[in-house]
Amino acid sequence: MLSLYPKLGRRISPAPPRGLRGGFTLAEIFISLAVLGVMSSGCYVGFNAINTYAVSSRLYSEALTAAQNQTDLILSKDPFDIMDAYLTGSFSPAANKIPIELMTVAELDALAASGVTFPTEAPTARPAKTDPYYPYYPYYRSSTGMPIQKEAFIYTDPTSGRVIVKGVLTATITDSGATMNFVTSGTKLNTRRATVSVDYTFRSRRYQVAMDTMRTANQ
Repeated sequence: MLSLYPKLGRRISPAPPRGLRGGFTLAEIFISLAVLGVMSSGCYVGFNAINTYAVSSRLYSEALTAAQNQTDLILSKDPFDIMDAYLTGSFSPAANKIPIELMTVAELDALAASGVTFPTEAPTARPAKTDPYYPYYPYYRSSTGMPIQKEAFIYTDPTSGRVIVKGVLTATITDSGATMNFVTSGTKLNTRRATVSVDYTFRSRRYQVAMDTMRTANQ
């Protein structure tokens, strides 16, 4: 008599239904995709924050360097002889005894009145040598009664070549009015205070780096 069971007594199990075979359910796939999406978003936000911090640090270093360079220029530029510049009783721009980096707003106005026409925004090209403005390039003034300014730096996107940030340096010079008693009381020391600031905007936020220094005239 033939047996329906194989040898060794093992029973052949029928194949499981098609819907019960091993694999991922649709819910498990959606949950996995959601987890991957959250992790990817977190990585993007993190890397974007790191990149923003790196760029902002670089811009701050650029602004600080520009302010320091202008401060060094103010401390070293010669000649700076206030007595000879005011030999006639009023400021004489033709004497060339005070560099533009050390001129007060009133002296800048007198220089402009003497025939030097300053641009109202950063010049895009160097003027001709015959232009009275030539010795004062690249400084500009937004209007009469304002201090000198110049373009401090330009940050360009290395990939697109688009200008991202432009820094503007402003140098404000004032007479400190310091005096000292020598032979006569209240002898003027001809000391000037310089405030150099660099302004720029990055991601709709305004930043400013400022430095102060003092400079005494040669006489």
